[in-house]
Amino acid sequence: MTKNKFFIGLATVALAANMTVGLTACSDSDNDNPTGPTAEEKARMDAPDFDEGNIVLTFAALSDSHIMVDPETSMQDLLNKILAMGYELDKLSPDTRKIVTTVFRNKEYFQAALPFLASQSSKGLDALVMPGDLTNNGFRQEIDTLLKYYKNEPAINGKPFIYCSGNHDIFSEDEGAFTQKMKKAFDNTGAYDADDPDRGWGANDSRHSVVGGIHFIQVNVNNYEWSNGVYSDDVKQWLDQELRAATTEDPGKPVFVLSHLAIKNTVTGSDYYAPTTPDMVWACDYIKPILDKYPQAVLLSGHTHFSMNSERSILQDQFTMINMGVIHYMITDYGYWNMNEGNSYIPEDFDRHPQGSLFEVDKNGTTRIRNYDFGLGKQMGQTLVLPAPGYRNSLTRFGWDRANKPGPIFPSQNIVAQVEDGQTTVTVPRASGNGSQVLYYLVNITDEAGNIVADNHKYINDLLITAQEEDMANPVTLGLGTLPAGHTYTIKVTACNVWGTQGDSLTATVSL
Repeated sequence: MTKNKFFIGLATVALAANMTVGLTACSDSDNDNPTGPTAEEKARMDAPDFDEGNIVLTFAALSDSHIMVDPETSMQDLLNKILAMGYELDKLSPDTRKIVTTVFRNKEYFQAALPFLASQSSKGLDALVMPGDLTNNGFRQEIDTLLKYYKNEPAINGKPFIYCSGNHDIFSEDEGAFTQKMKKAFDNTGAYDADDPDRGWGANDSRHSVVGGIHFIQVNVNNYEWSNGVYSDDVKQWLDQELRAATTEDPGKPVFVLSHLAIKNTVTGSDYYAPTTPDMVWACDYIKPILDKYPQAVLLSGHTHFSMNSERSILQDQFTMINMGVIHYMITDYGYWNMNEGNSYIPEDFDRHPQGSLFEVDKNGTTRIRNYDFGLGKQMGQTLVLPAPGYRNSLTRFGWDRANKPGPIFPSQNIVAQVEDGQTTVTVPRASGNGSQVLYYLVNITDEAGNIVADNHKYINDLLITAQEEDMANPVTLGLGTLPAGHTYTIKVTACNVWGTQGDSLTATVSL
């Protein structure tokens, strides 16, 4: 195993304005045309609201389950590989040490996710959708374990299993191609059944399925080693061909595209940079020019292990992008001072918050999405609704303009700075997102001479591991560490939202 390949294997180690101008949402019954509005009429009106009474498809969406046959053995094997490469455990970063010495409960979480999601639907599940890293190594034993869970779970057994491969799935090549092993294992289980028998496998074992009249196109990445050659030309050509066919067949319905990698600099984690593994591929642009041509496309990605409890996990531009939550451990950005002075990417309780989503599509092509934290057993954030394709508001609800929202506000001016046992803390009331979500607080500290002691230190809050804003810690206490005695310090705390927009500031002084 090359050093680079090891790091790639550790990839996971490591509201827009409503544009109404006098026209309101309409349904087929509101229009003289019994087949529904024409394309020109749609373009001048808002999409119908989600129709609870006419759901045509419900599916569970999970990512990065990293199924292992024996987690303790698997983690020990990973640690042994690291040591055999000449690394010393005590010299690894705290994050890496935490990853390679933690035994995860991903099998337990995966098994719990499906019946839980099925219970949240009025009609159960029609399919299971997973954009990659189903297994930890791509071993046949891991695939067999996944097969056992599929067959033993009444909520999904015998129903379509739609997936693409991830970097961990193709990490081990000693037993042949992952997708070939998957096809062999799941043959005759009903997992590959689709409405249209003429659809099927394509380049690099990618696949086009139709379930409940809704199209799914899953594409497999060819190479995760470096940032070039990620998707082969035949995969890209096949994707374009299948998207054209699907959207021509039914331009008013969403087409779900699965890719393990997100589009660069879009959804959460797609701009992630890990200083310890700077060459790691976290996202790419290779299929973006294709997807840009199809506004019906809804790209479901994974890989980053970022929490879905961020409004940045969904983005609409020329098409819709959603980065799925993770069954395996969670990570976040670098740079937060309360995470190893900005040198860590693992948040508190990183292994206790498996996540997944329930997607429901109605007869009009409108999609409802509810995200869940299975560790908490609660829905995360608000219910999301994607308007059906072809309407004037189809791609306006979750656009870049959300970054223009005003910064967070503090509900009061109460701020307290204090020193205990040489450690300085500052406590503020929990800020309100003011239309967005509060993700972190900026701390600036100067002494009486104006010298900068802390320059824009970022402190992440508990948004990523809390289901709803009202459940978040209140007040918020930030640990500032040890400040040199003999000075008077001015401490300024500024609340910031998930887009990095600064809001209200509170100031306190403390003398040591």
